[in-house]
Amino acid sequence: MKKILFWGLLLFLVLAAVLLIKTASFKSKQILRGEGKRIDFSIDETAVKHLSDAVKINTVSFDDTTVVNQLAFDSFFTFLKTQYVSVFENLEDTIINDRSLLLKWKGKNENLKPIILYAHVDVVPIEETTKSKWTHAPFSGEVADGFIWGRGTLDDKGSLISIFEALNRMQANHFTPARTIYFAFGGDEEVGGTRGAEAIAEYFRKQKTKFEFYIDEGGMVSSGLVPNMKHPVALIGTAEKGYITLELTVNAKGGHSSHPDKETALDILVNAVKKIHDNPEERRAVSTVNEFMNFVGPEMPFPLKTVFANKWLFEPLILNEYEKSAEGQALLRTTSALTILNAGLKENVIPSLVNAKINFRILPDESSAKVQERITQIVNDKRVIITRGEVYEPSHQSATNTIGFTLLQKTCAQVFPDAIVSPFLMLGSTDSKHFQDLTDNTYRFFPVRMDADLLETIHGINERIGVKDYMETIAFYETFIQSAK
Repeated sequence: MKKILFWGLLLFLVLAAVLLIKTASFKSKQILRGEGKRIDFSIDETAVKHLSDAVKINTVSFDDTTVVNQLAFDSFFTFLKTQYVSVFENLEDTIINDRSLLLKWKGKNENLKPIILYAHVDVVPIEETTKSKWTHAPFSGEVADGFIWGRGTLDDKGSLISIFEALNRMQANHFTPARTIYFAFGGDEEVGGTRGAEAIAEYFRKQKTKFEFYIDEGGMVSSGLVPNMKHPVALIGTAEKGYITLELTVNAKGGHSSHPDKETALDILVNAVKKIHDNPEERRAVSTVNEFMNFVGPEMPFPLKTVFANKWLFEPLILNEYEKSAEGQALLRTTSALTILNAGLKENVIPSLVNAKINFRILPDESSAKVQERITQIVNDKRVIITRGEVYEPSHQSATNTIGFTLLQKTCAQVFPDAIVSPFLMLGSTDSKHFQDLTDNTYRFFPVRMDADLLETIHGINERIGVKDYMETIAFYETFIQSAK
């Protein structure tokens, strides 16, 4: 018995020593550790009015891409050229496919690879049934209660107008960048970006232009969104999940509902959908998620820092914590969501042709083909025809030891000194997918503060940006561009 106690105690001491050694060597990856105080930038009333006016121009993209309010897009570009005269006088501008804009700011050193900053012009429509629920009309651009209200303030005109405000300030100061910088503004990101971002990317392919790095919308300076983190976290997307929609179709005997067969087409379809729902992928931490944990872990309070420093032992506990939220679950597996179900025309008629569409968001270590193969095996029913819809493969993972990420991290340290910085996996889809072959380094980051309440307003009700937050965003872009050497 004494020997058992002795070896048990020895094992405990060795384990404790390993845990403490790993914790001590788990060093911060921050340039600043998030101990600073938020900077109170002065309010630029002209800049506030510019974003307010931009929101009033309803550059909506509809799912039916043949429906386009071209007058709104023309008005938006006229607005930009009117309000930012010096920008258009000093940068080369090109309109692409009527709704997208490309600016080129020639740098001093042509030997340096150019960089590109991207934002999109279009916004999603407003559901008619929700209009009465808005505190201020969705295209009013109202300035009230410390916010600028309206569709696009966060997605993505807040970013776009902030870039123009930063450019305007730098033109006034006669600044010239060290390297050439392109500013691309797509006109149809909300419906896939094929006429906007894809056309812009093709423009660069024809010119054989390659970029040092590319910046798009993405993560934000989040508060309360990373579990157990007391500091705001500037989340920089270094990879993006893929996207595939699978359509399940069943064609079987229909007829009168008074004498149904044992299985109808709808029964077969519902059973297939339930199988998919009941058989999710096994959870796992892909490399991007592991890197995220390596950045946030050292900033966690003790004993959580020890937990993150010893993922080899505590990873199940960490994954359990992240699985408590829908966003956390989406970081750990390829997800599926039933989004469309078509069946039936009359309550007493059994439909013969039924179909469902299921949208999958694919982890970077998987492919759309693997997803389809897995789903086919799960359904295991030849009566269910599975076809592919829209597909975007997962992005490659961009490194964090690069010029672009380091510049983002340094700028965050200057403008958001109370925050820490971390790479993370983007769950949604951005126009960055169209530029994957033009650079090895793609980063998705909108430098604005965000909490859970504001996050829900993106594509939702009462979308708005804080006036003080907007000032930080402008300062970020100005600092970032001036430091891009």
